[in-house]
Amino acid sequence: MMKKGIMLLISCLSISSYADINHQVDLGFTDLSGLDKAFLGARYRYFSDDLNALSGPQELKSHLHRVSNVAIGGFANDNLYYITSDATYYWQHGVILAAGVQHVDDDSGIWQSDSSLLNASIGNQINDQLQIGLTAFYSRVEETRHFYPSEELTSVEWSYAPYIRWTNINNNQGWDIEAKQLAGRYRYIQGRAAYYVNQDWSVGVVANVHGRGDRDDNYEIQTQYWFNEHIALKFGLGSSLKSDDGLNSATLLLNTRW
Repeated sequence: MMKKGIMLLISCLSISSYADINHQVDLGFTDLSGLDKAFLGARYRYFSDDLNALSGPQELKSHLHRVSNVAIGGFANDNLYYITSDATYYWQHGVILAAGVQHVDDDSGIWQSDSSLLNASIGNQINDQLQIGLTAFYSRVEETRHFYPSEELTSVEWSYAPYIRWTNINNNQGWDIEAKQLAGRYRYIQGRAAYYVNQDWSVGVVANVHGRGDRDDNYEIQTQYWFNEHIALKFGLGSSLKSDDGLNSATLLLNTRW
Protein backbone atom coordinates (compact mmCIF):
# COMPACT_ATOMS: atom_id res chain seq x y z
CA MET A 1 0.00 0.00 0.00
CA MET A 2 2.81 2.41 0.92
CA LYS A 3 4.69 1.50 -2.25
CA LYS A 4 1.61 2.33 -4.35
CA GLY A 5 1.24 5.65 -2.53
CA ILE A 6 4.87 6.59 -3.22
CA MET A 7 4.50 5.69 -6.89
CA LEU A 8 1.32 7.78 -7.14
CA LEU A 9 3.10 10.78 -5.56
CA ILE A 10 6.03 10.45 -7.99
CA SER A 11 3.58 10.26 -10.92
CA CYS A 12 1.76 13.42 -9.77
CA LEU A 13 5.04 15.32 -9.39
CA SER A 14 6.14 14.19 -12.86
CA ILE A 15 2.86 15.35 -14.41
CA SER A 16 3.11 18.68 -12.57
CA SER A 17 6.70 19.19 -13.75
CA TYR A 18 5.73 18.85 -17.40
CA ALA A 19 2.42 20.72 -17.26
CA ASP A 20 2.09 23.95 -19.23
CA ILE A 21 2.93 27.14 -17.36
CA ASN A 22 1.02 30.22 -18.57
CA HIS A 23 0.10 31.95 -15.31
CA GLN A 24 1.95 33.82 -12.58
CA VAL A 25 0.81 35.42 -9.32
CA ASP A 26 3.01 37.80 -7.30
CA LEU A 27 2.32 38.53 -3.64
CA GLY A 28 4.17 41.11 -1.55
CA PHE A 29 5.65 44.55 -2.07
CA THR A 30 8.45 46.57 -3.57
CA ASP A 31 9.48 50.05 -2.46
CA LEU A 32 6.76 52.60 -3.25
CA SER A 33 9.11 55.57 -3.74
CA GLY A 34 7.21 57.83 -6.13
CA LEU A 35 4.70 55.05 -6.91
CA ASP A 36 6.55 54.40 -10.18
CA LYS A 37 7.25 50.84 -11.32
CA ALA A 38 6.57 49.79 -7.73
CA PHE A 39 4.22 47.13 -6.50
CA LEU A 40 2.08 46.35 -3.47
CA GLY A 41 -0.47 43.60 -2.94
CA ALA A 42 -1.30 40.87 -5.47
CA ARG A 43 -0.75 40.70 -9.23
CA TYR A 44 -1.79 38.16 -11.85
CA ARG A 45 0.08 37.77 -15.15
CA TYR A 46 -0.86 35.66 -18.19
CA PHE A 47 1.77 34.48 -20.69
CA SER A 48 0.74 33.64 -24.25
CA ASP A 49 3.18 30.69 -24.50
CA ASP A 50 4.11 27.80 -22.21
CA LEU A 51 7.09 28.94 -20.11
CA ASN A 52 7.87 25.39 -19.00
CA ALA A 53 8.90 24.47 -22.55
CA LEU A 54 11.40 27.34 -22.81
CA SER A 55 15.09 27.47 -21.89
CA GLY A 56 17.00 30.06 -19.88
CA PRO A 57 16.76 31.56 -16.39
CA GLN A 58 13.26 31.22 -14.96
CA GLU A 59 12.77 34.97 -14.54
CA LEU A 60 13.92 35.85 -18.07
CA LYS A 61 12.06 33.25 -20.13
CA SER A 62 9.37 35.62 -21.42
CA HIS A 63 12.00 38.26 -22.30
CA LEU A 64 14.47 35.89 -23.97
CA HIS A 65 11.81 34.10 -26.03
CA ARG A 66 9.57 37.11 -26.79
CA VAL A 67 6.48 35.82 -24.99
CA SER A 68 3.63 38.36 -24.98
CA ASN A 69 1.97 38.86 -21.59
CA VAL A 70 -0.61 40.93 -19.73
CA ALA A 71 -1.05 41.62 -16.00
CA ILE A 72 -3.39 43.25 -13.50
CA GLY A 73 -2.93 43.79 -9.78
CA GLY A 74 -3.65 46.03 -6.85
CA PHE A 75 -4.09 46.64 -3.16
CA ALA A 76 -6.62 48.35 -0.89
CA ASN A 77 -7.00 49.26 2.77
CA ASP A 78 -8.83 51.97 4.73
CA ASN A 79 -6.72 54.81 3.30
CA LEU A 80 -5.09 53.52 0.13
CA TYR A 81 -6.53 52.17 -3.12
CA TYR A 82 -4.00 51.07 -5.73
CA ILE A 83 -4.48 49.36 -9.10
CA THR A 84 -1.98 48.62 -11.83
CA SER A 85 -2.06 46.92 -15.21
CA ASP A 86 0.48 46.39 -17.99
CA ALA A 87 0.88 44.48 -21.23
CA THR A 88 3.76 43.64 -23.56
CA TYR A 89 3.27 42.46 -27.12
CA TYR A 90 6.12 41.09 -29.25
CA TRP A 91 5.38 41.85 -32.88
CA GLN A 92 7.13 40.84 -36.09
CA HIS A 93 10.52 42.19 -37.21
CA GLY A 94 11.65 42.52 -33.58
CA VAL A 95 9.14 45.24 -32.70
CA ILE A 96 7.98 45.39 -29.06
CA LEU A 97 4.84 47.26 -27.99
CA ALA A 98 4.10 47.88 -24.31
CA ALA A 99 1.64 49.89 -22.24
CA GLY A 100 0.76 50.35 -18.60
CA VAL A 101 -1.54 52.21 -16.24
CA GLN A 102 -1.40 52.90 -12.50
CA HIS A 103 -3.97 54.61 -10.32
CA VAL A 104 -3.52 55.50 -6.65
CA ASP A 105 -6.13 57.04 -4.36
CA ASP A 106 -4.60 57.95 -1.00
CA ASP A 107 -6.89 59.52 1.61
CA SER A 108 -5.29 60.26 4.97
CA GLY A 109 -8.12 62.43 6.25
CA ILE A 110 -6.87 66.00 6.00
CA TRP A 111 -4.97 65.20 2.83
CA GLN A 112 -6.24 63.34 -0.24
CA SER A 113 -4.24 62.47 -3.32
CA ASP A 114 -5.57 60.98 -6.55
CA SER A 115 -2.87 60.15 -9.08
CA SER A 116 -2.81 58.34 -12.41
CA LEU A 117 0.12 57.34 -14.60
CA LEU A 118 -0.16 56.05 -18.16
CA ASN A 119 2.74 54.96 -20.33
CA ALA A 120 3.19 53.51 -23.79
CA SER A 121 6.39 52.42 -25.47
CA ILE A 122 7.70 51.08 -28.74
CA GLY A 123 10.99 49.25 -28.96
CA ASN A 124 13.04 47.05 -31.22
CA GLN A 125 15.18 43.99 -30.65
CA ILE A 126 18.33 45.11 -32.49
CA ASN A 127 20.08 41.76 -32.05
CA ASP A 128 20.03 38.81 -29.66
CA GLN A 129 21.34 40.95 -26.81
CA LEU A 130 20.30 44.57 -27.39
CA GLN A 131 16.85 46.17 -27.11
CA ILE A 132 16.17 49.91 -27.42
CA GLY A 133 12.99 51.94 -27.43
CA LEU A 134 11.09 55.10 -26.57
CA THR A 135 8.43 55.56 -23.86
CA ALA A 136 5.78 58.28 -23.55
CA PHE A 137 4.40 59.10 -20.07
CA TYR A 138 1.23 60.91 -19.02
CA SER A 139 0.87 61.80 -15.36
CA ARG A 140 -2.05 63.50 -13.60
CA VAL A 141 -2.13 64.24 -9.88
CA GLU A 142 -5.05 65.81 -8.00
CA GLU A 143 -4.45 66.79 -4.36
CA THR A 144 -6.96 68.17 -1.86
CA ARG A 145 -6.14 69.60 1.56
CA HIS A 146 -9.12 69.30 3.92
CA PHE A 147 -8.21 72.04 6.39
CA TYR A 148 -8.97 75.76 6.49
CA PRO A 149 -8.53 77.19 4.00
CA SER A 150 -9.11 74.14 1.83
CA GLU A 151 -6.99 73.87 -1.28
CA GLU A 152 -7.11 71.83 -4.45
CA LEU A 153 -4.06 71.30 -6.66
CA THR A 154 -3.89 69.60 -10.05
CA SER A 155 -0.75 68.88 -12.02
CA VAL A 156 -0.48 67.29 -15.46
CA GLU A 157 2.76 66.25 -17.10
CA TRP A 158 3.77 64.71 -20.41
CA SER A 159 7.27 63.36 -20.91
CA TYR A 160 9.23 61.15 -23.28
CA ALA A 161 12.38 59.16 -22.70
CA PRO A 162 14.45 56.41 -24.35
CA TYR A 163 15.23 53.08 -22.74
CA ILE A 164 17.86 50.44 -23.35
CA ARG A 165 18.20 46.81 -22.26
CA TRP A 166 21.15 44.49 -22.81
CA THR A 167 20.88 40.79 -22.01
CA ASN A 168 23.69 38.28 -22.50
CA ILE A 169 22.85 34.78 -21.21
CA ASN A 170 24.85 31.64 -22.02
CA ASN A 171 24.13 28.27 -20.38
CA ASN A 172 21.75 30.02 -17.95
CA GLN A 173 24.49 32.41 -16.78
CA GLY A 174 25.09 36.05 -17.59
CA TRP A 175 23.92 39.63 -17.26
CA ASP A 176 20.65 41.49 -17.74
CA ILE A 177 21.18 45.28 -17.67
CA GLU A 178 18.56 47.98 -18.18
CA ALA A 179 18.34 51.78 -18.02
CA LYS A 180 15.08 53.75 -18.30
CA GLN A 181 13.19 56.73 -16.97
CA LEU A 182 10.43 56.38 -14.40
CA ALA A 183 7.89 59.18 -14.74
CA GLY A 184 4.98 60.13 -12.53
CA ARG A 185 4.68 61.87 -9.20
CA TYR A 186 8.49 61.99 -8.99
CA ARG A 187 10.81 61.43 -11.93
CA TYR A 188 13.74 59.06 -11.59
CA ILE A 189 16.26 57.44 -13.88
CA GLN A 190 16.45 53.77 -13.03
CA GLY A 191 19.41 51.53 -13.71
CA ARG A 192 19.15 47.81 -13.05
CA ALA A 193 21.84 45.15 -13.35
CA ALA A 194 21.26 41.49 -12.46
CA TYR A 195 23.68 38.59 -12.75
CA TYR A 196 22.14 35.16 -13.25
CA VAL A 197 24.27 32.59 -11.46
CA ASN A 198 22.20 29.73 -12.86
CA GLN A 199 18.66 29.06 -14.06
CA ASP A 200 17.19 29.63 -10.59
CA TRP A 201 19.32 32.20 -8.76
CA SER A 202 20.13 35.84 -9.54
CA VAL A 203 21.69 38.74 -7.65
CA GLY A 204 21.62 42.38 -8.65
CA VAL A 205 21.28 46.04 -7.84
CA VAL A 206 18.58 48.60 -8.70
CA ALA A 207 19.53 52.29 -8.66
CA ASN A 208 16.88 55.03 -8.69
CA VAL A 209 18.63 58.32 -9.38
CA HIS A 210 16.68 61.57 -9.06
CA GLY A 211 17.55 64.65 -11.09
CA ARG A 212 16.38 67.15 -8.46
CA GLY A 213 18.31 67.87 -5.32
CA ASP A 214 15.29 67.77 -2.97
CA ARG A 215 14.96 63.99 -3.23
CA ASP A 216 17.44 61.29 -2.37
CA ASP A 217 18.72 58.65 -4.75
CA ASN A 218 18.21 55.04 -3.75
CA TYR A 219 20.25 51.89 -4.32
CA GLU A 220 18.77 48.47 -3.54
CA ILE A 221 20.52 45.10 -3.57
CA GLN A 222 18.19 42.27 -4.58
CA THR A 223 18.32 38.52 -4.91
CA GLN A 224 15.80 36.07 -6.31
CA TYR A 225 15.70 32.30 -6.05
CA TRP A 226 13.38 29.87 -7.84
CA PHE A 227 12.93 26.75 -5.69
CA ASN A 228 11.46 25.03 -8.74
CA GLU A 229 9.65 26.16 -11.89
CA HIS A 230 6.59 27.06 -9.81
CA ILE A 231 7.77 29.03 -6.75
CA ALA A 232 10.28 31.84 -6.22
CA LEU A 233 11.14 34.43 -3.58
CA LYS A 234 12.68 37.86 -4.19
CA PHE A 235 14.24 39.89 -1.37
CA GLY A 236 15.97 43.27 -1.37
CA LEU A 237 17.10 46.11 0.87
CA GLY A 238 18.09 49.62 -0.21
CA SER A 239 19.59 52.87 1.01
CA SER A 240 20.36 56.35 -0.26
CA LEU A 241 23.97 55.70 0.85
CA LYS A 242 23.89 58.76 3.13
CA SER A 243 25.41 57.93 6.49
CA ASP A 244 22.40 59.13 8.52
CA ASP A 245 19.62 57.59 6.38
CA GLY A 246 20.00 53.88 7.04
CA LEU A 247 17.72 51.52 5.11
CA ASN A 248 14.91 53.26 3.23
CA SER A 249 13.55 50.70 0.76
CA ALA A 250 12.69 47.02 0.74
CA THR A 251 11.39 44.29 -1.55
CA LEU A 252 9.72 41.03 -0.59
CA LEU A 253 7.87 39.16 -3.34
CA LEU A 254 6.55 35.63 -3.54
CA ASN A 255 6.17 34.45 -7.15
CA THR A 256 4.07 31.44 -8.12
CA ARG A 257 3.57 29.93 -11.59
CA TRP A 258 1.34 27.20 -12.94
